[in-house]
Amino acid sequence: MPLGRLDRPLLVAIRTVHSAIFLVELGSILWLLVTGLAGRRDRTVAVAAGLVAVESAVFVLNDRVCPLTPLAERHGAVRGGVSDIFLPDVVARTIPLWSSALIAIAFALHLRAWLRARDRAGAGVVRRGVTPVTPPG
Repeated sequence: MPLGRLDRPLLVAIRTVHSAIFLVELGSILWLLVTGLAGRRDRTVAVAAGLVAVESAVFVLNDRVCPLTPLAERHGAVRGGVSDIFLPDVVARTIPLWSSALIAIAFALHLRAWLRARDRAGAGVVRRGVTPVTPPG
């Protein structure tokens, strides 16, 4: 099907928006990895986690297809291809695989940091009803 006069600029716009969203999501995932390694927990981590969670939910609820893909196909993107984003094909086709792995690693790092912080905080807390043992001397 030949592209109409308006389809080409619309497809470029869709690809640009899709690529921008991808870059924000990738930045969020990388931020979660870095902050997980550093054991950092602050608002930026919450924002990044929220962005990744929303994007993941949209992707999963849409039968593992980004909602922008069918829109791009309606405006001339090749069906079955990943021509709705400005990335090399091999990278674009494998996004769900490697991004899921990075998200899982980031989650594990944050869980580890949270457990360590909890353990450190728990070590210094005196529980009610428990008398601390003081060494003689």
